[in-house]
Amino acid sequence: MDFKAAADVLLSTQPVSAIEIAERLGKEPHTIRRARMSGPNARSAPKGWDAVVADLAEKHADELEQRVSQLRRLAKQLRG
Repeated sequence: MDFKAAADVLLSTQPVSAIEIAERLGKEPHTIRRARMSGPNARSAPKGWDAVVADLAEKHADELEQRVSQLRRLAKQLRG
């Protein structure tokens, strides 16, 4: 295991995108982007956003925990 391989494991976790949030809420991505804005062009957050965001955060956390486990196993192998 070298640095590149370890970094590849870590970087393989995809971030949550506005597209993914929009799909889960049945909205267009631009609606999500505008709901994140402030000012006159902002939109209200879609109904049910809190449960969707929490679910996506939990899924993302699970992916990160898997990467942590992989990296710890690889580090242990390096130490012998």
